[in-house]
Order: sequence, then C-alpha cells, then structure tokens
Amino acid sequence: MIDLVDAATIGNERGALRFGDVRRAGDGSAEYVTAVLEVGGLNARTEVVANYAQGFDDLVEFFRQLAQDWRGWTGERVWESVEGELSIAAAHRGHVELDVRLQGGPHRRWSARSTLLIEPGEELSRGARDLADLLAERRSQ
Repeated sequence: MIDLVDAATIGNERGALRFGDVRRAGDGSAEYVTAVLEVGGLNARTEVVANYAQGFDDLVEFFRQLAQDWRGWTGERVWESVEGELSIAAAHRGHVELDVRLQGGPHRRWSARSTLLIEPGEELSRGARDLADLLAERRSQ
C-alpha cells in the first residue's frame, strides 16, 4: 500500500482507487491530487491536474451521482481528467464496476488499468463523501 496524506478511498481490500496528497493554490483550492490504483500486487500512482475552469468539482460530482444512483443506471458513465492522467468508466451490474486507467511519466509513457468491483450503497457513498471532503476548498486561518 502506498502511503498518502489525508486519503479518500473508493473501493475495498480487493481493489481500490485512492486519492490524497492534495496540493493547493493560494486560495485553498485543490490544484493537484495523487491518484493510486491498488489491485492485487499492482500499486500505480500518478498526479492528477485539476480542471482549469472548475477544479475537481466534476470528479466530486461524478462520484456523488454514482452514490445517489446506487440502485442502478443504464449504460456507462465516464469521467476523464483534463490532461488524461486518470479516466474512470462506471457501469452498474448489481454492483458498481469501475474501469480505472492511470497514465504517468513523461509524455504518459506508462499506463495501468483495472476494473474495481464496488458495493453500491454505503461503500460507494462513504468514498464519495470522503473525496468531496478531501478536495473541498481549505481557507487558511
């Protein structure tokens, strides 16, 4: 397991997408977050850049909507970071299947991909809440 500061986890011991090590701008908004894909012996990490216009609001909303629709949805829902370091495709088949792809290194020379099986309901809701808390704007005191 890769150590992260103030991490949010989407998943479980069988496989997880973890977020942490947030770097913030002077106004407290999240500019970068580290994403880690952990499945079996795979531990891949990359730094994800916030969307220039909306930060990570679209990522938070993506997981919030998945959690809200825990009973199911039709088709696939997709989120991709602005620079392509992280992409997530979600499908509901009695459980939530997250097809996660990370890319990193100079010129995105490596990639790691796996499908995570997430229980709809509390497991997904907890991850969505933790991610929203992690990426929320932090004002200096």
